Amino acid sequence: MKPNWRQRILERLRGVAPWNAARISDEWFRAHFTYAADLVHAWLHPGVDLRSARLLNFGCGDGITDLALVLRYGATAIHGVDIRREYAKLPRIAREQLGLARLPCALSFETIAPGAPLAGRHKDLDAVLSWSTFEHVQRAQLLPILRDLHACLRPGGVFFMQIEPLFYSPFGSHLRRYIETPWQHLLVDEDALWQAIQAHQGTLDAAEVDFGFADFGAQGYKKFVFDEYLALNRLTADELLDLATQAGFSVLREERRMVDLPIPAALQGRYPPEVLLNNELLLLLQK
Repeated sequence: MKPNWRQRILERLRGVAPWNAARISDEWFRAHFTYAADLVHAWLHPGVDLRSARLLNFGCGDGITDLALVLRYGATAIHGVDIRREYAKLPRIAREQLGLARLPCALSFETIAPGAPLAGRHKDLDAVLSWSTFEHVQRAQLLPILRDLHACLRPGGVFFMQIEPLFYSPFGSHLRRYIETPWQHLLVDEDALWQAIQAHQGTLDAAEVDFGFADFGAQGYKKFVFDEYLALNRLTADELLDLATQAGFSVLREERRMVDLPIPAALQGRYPPEVLLNNELLLLLQK
């Protein structure tokens, strides 16, 4: 999904199409257009000047954060890759939420196969970013993908990565849309989790519902998120840091965000407290 030459000429003449953040009504859109984009910018700045840098978003999803980096922070070249085509919805979503008539030419998107190498086509990038993606990557692919992304960067290039929630945290199942009991996925078996999801009635928290919901319907979405839970790689922060080091990265900055909740007695002694309480990991790596 790339802008054509007519779009590029039009944008040079007229600038980016007008947009209005006051129109935003969807909470998923708001969170990724504001909070996620702000955090990415804060971690990349000032080492990466988005106005001139070439960026790759690994696991771009619907592309909302990429759009925000262009519109709000002046990014001029972001290429998003994902194994799903959620980004194909972005032109419609941007019209509905921002009144944006056309996507900026700074954005391009691509569907890739799981584990497909990128370094042969993307070289000397200034930065790679990844938002809540690496918990979904299969274990056997983690190190090869990290090595491939390392090869995509120019010397000194950086990789900003965020994961939330980590698997062993209170809602690390990614099932909070349906199950509000902390650590429930570590306390009961898969059949009990699925029964709880099936029994859920009523609306979902708007901030937890992405734009893929309409593709599945209420019952289909339950099956989709449960299958996503089953496929989680159960990665811990320490494991990811070790893999990143093996891939050739050095750690410039690290933040482990913890939750303040009492650990259930049934879990005490089964897992280290720092693993159970670590909800989010933020990393800035360098080639």
